[in-house]
This record gives sequence, C-alpha cells and structure tokens, in this order.
Amino acid sequence: MERQTHNLQQKTGYLMILVAGMLWGSIGLFVTILKSLGAGSALIAFLRIGTGFILLIPIMYAMKGRELFKIDKKGILMCLALGVFSQGLFNLSYNEAIKNVGVATASVLLYTAPIFVCIMSKLFFKEKIGWIKVAALSLNVIGCTLTVTGGDFTSVHFSVYGAAMGVTAGFLYAMMTILGKTSMKNYDSLTISFYSFFFGCLFLGIVMQPWEGITNLINPYFVAAAIGFGLIPTVGSYFFYMKGLAKGLEASRVSVIASVETVVAAFIGLAVLHEASSMMKLMGIGCVVASICFMNIIKSENIR
Repeated sequence: MERQTHNLQQKTGYLMILVAGMLWGSIGLFVTILKSLGAGSALIAFLRIGTGFILLIPIMYAMKGRELFKIDKKGILMCLALGVFSQGLFNLSYNEAIKNVGVATASVLLYTAPIFVCIMSKLFFKEKIGWIKVAALSLNVIGCTLTVTGGDFTSVHFSVYGAAMGVTAGFLYAMMTILGKTSMKNYDSLTISFYSFFFGCLFLGIVMQPWEGITNLINPYFVAAAIGFGLIPTVGSYFFYMKGLAKGLEASRVSVIASVETVVAAFIGLAVLHEASSMMKLMGIGCVVASICFMNIIKSENIR
C-alpha cells in the first residue's frame, strides 16, 4: 500500500511538471503580443515576474490569509538565490545571448539546461546516471535544437561571448530545478514563488531599470497582456512546477519532462503566430515527445 501511494504521488508530481512545461510554452505568445505593443525585452522580463509577484498577493491571501507569507531566514536565503540567479541573472544572460548570437542560437544553448540538471543531480542528490538517461537527454537536446531551428542552421550564429552567455543562461535555468527541489522540502510552492519573484523583480529593477517609457505603453490591451503573462506562464507554471518538485521527483527526469514547453511553443507558433513549418521541426517535436515518454515508461529504480 505504501509503495502504491508513493508511485501515485510520483505520477502526480510528474504530471504537474508536464502541466508547468505546457504553461511555459505560452511565453513566446505573450512576448510576441507585448513586443507588438511596444515593450522591449528588458521590460518584458521585468513585467513577467513583477506582475506575477503582484498577482500572488491576493491569491495567497484568498487561500490561507497571512499563513503563506510566513518564512524563516533559511527560506529567505533560498528565495534570494532563486530570484537573483534563476530569474534575474538568467534573464540578463539570456538577453545578452540573444543580442550577440540571435534568438535561434540562444534558444539552442538554453536547452543545455537538462544536461546541467543531470550533472548537478548526481552531485547533490546522488541520482544515478545510466545509459537510459543519457540516451533520453541526448534525444531531448537534439529534439529541442531541431524544433527551435527547424533544421535550418544558417540562422545559428557564434561568438565566444554570446555562446558563453547562452550556456550561462542554461546553467542558471537548471539551477531553478536544483534550488527548487531543495526548498520544497520545507516551504509551500506559492511562498517560494512569491519571495523569489520579489527578489528577481528587485534585482532586475535595480540593474536594468526597464520601466522607462512604460507610461506611453499603458492601455487596456497592454494591461490585459501583462496580467495574462504574469498569470499563465508565471504564477501558474511555477505553482505546478514547485508542487511537482515537492513530490520528491528525480530532478534529471523533471528537466526533460518540462521540455514539453518547446513542443507547446512550436504548436502555438504554427497555429497562432503562423510560423513556417518543416519536416525537421516536426521531427524535433517528435524527438522531444519521445524523450519525455522514454523517461516516464521506465520505473525510477530501473533507470541506471
């Protein structure tokens, strides 16, 4: 009975990670809308976590009053690390990568994150790395690369600085899973999200000061897009992601499952934004889906 309960808890956790990844997949849609309304990349990054932070206040009060806002010093330090590294510095390094090597190359480098998660999971959580995980990770990276580029590598550019920033973004993105898994042992997912959003927003505000000229952009469409951006791929995704991590999941498997974000983003690009399709992009989507299935059809204790 105990084993069945554990297995059910694990399945629920991985399902939550899948939902989180699907919600993250809508980021590109909101970024496109906000850019069309005049927002720059720095403002968009700030709006995402800033709006998410504000939206969490009434949500947390409605759920448990002041209870969810209580946190100790250890939790604050954990949220500070999440906010500064996995949100603030992540956005800075990713924006720098995009500026220097372009969106396609930066996106490909970002998807080195599952590799970093796998390595850090071995170091910090003693998770086993065997040929099955290596095969799934390899398939995942190849799939993400093909999905992002569509097999057209002429759009891939290289510079040492830009590549370094892209890999750094991947590493900082991976840190979210490692730090999140550690913090979820003692704190509620909404509490962690709230304070990490606060520190991330504070960091970006001080370093980038992205609000200049925002008054000229404010209108009902802009406000609606900002709220949707803060609610769906921010509050919603982090809620499910952190809740999933709290189920004691393998971090290395989590990062692969969350890559469903790439698949959803590709489908939104094709169906809503009318982006060009290609056989290579569809093959990439298939590889990502296959890597997720590959990780999930095998029981944790059999992955060696």
